[in-house]
Amino acid sequence: MVDHTKVDFNQIPKKFCDGAIGAHAKDLFVFCMTSGNNLDSFATNPRVMKDIANFFARQVEVYEKQYGTIDMTQAFIPSPIQSSDLNNK
Repeated sequence: MVDHTKVDFNQIPKKFCDGAIGAHAKDLFVFCMTSGNNLDSFATNPRVMKDIANFFARQVEVYEKQYGTIDMTQAFIPSPIQSSDLNNK
């Protein structure tokens, strides 16, 4: 197990996570963190999954205390390729 007190987050390669999907059975959680069309998949037991969920909940709580409530309304992000671009050759 990684000693989190010795992790230098500036030295770790990062991907931008744009979502997550997952499922569960009685003794197993499986989930994927998405980055564009790429998936990083994980499997764990219920105790560890609850620990992960609590970690993220605490991070969001601290963030919102510092920066305000996160706006969860869906943002309109236009596609970088518009149909009008197809006629411009």
